[in-house]
Amino acid sequence: MPPVPTTPPALPRLSGPGAPAVVVASASPPVTPAPQPSNAIAVEFVPGSAALPPGAADVLKGVAARRGKAVIAVTGYGDATSSDPDVQSAALSLGLSRAEAVESALTGDGVPAAAMRVGAEASGRGASVRLVQ
Repeated sequence: MPPVPTTPPALPRLSGPGAPAVVVASASPPVTPAPQPSNAIAVEFVPGSAALPPGAADVLKGVAARRGKAVIAVTGYGDATSSDPDVQSAALSLGLSRAEAVESALTGDGVPAAAMRVGAEASGRGASVRLVQ
C-alpha cells in the first residue's frame, strides 16, 4: 500500500480575468494573502497585532457613512505561517481579535451590531471590510 501524505495537495491558484483580487501585505514572515472580493477594503495590521492601525479609523468612518441599509461583512485574518494545529488556532484567535477591533470601530461610528457579519480566517493578513447588498 502506498504511503499516505501528511498534508493535502496544494490548491490550484486562480489567475486571469474573473479571478479574485488579492491584497498583498509587505511584512515577514511570508503569508499567503486571503482572496478579497473586488469591493473589499483592506485594513493592514502590524504582524501579530490586533490594534487598529493609524488611519484605519478614518477609512472605517467612510465605510459607515456609505453603508445606507447594507450589511457590513468584516473578516479578520491571522497571519498563519503553517498548517500546524497550534499555529492555526493562534492565528484564528488573532484574526477574530482583528475583526472585533474593526467591528468596535464601526460600532463607534454608529453602525448597529445587527448590521455586521464578523468572521475570521487563520491564513491571510489584516482584515477586510465590505458592504453586502
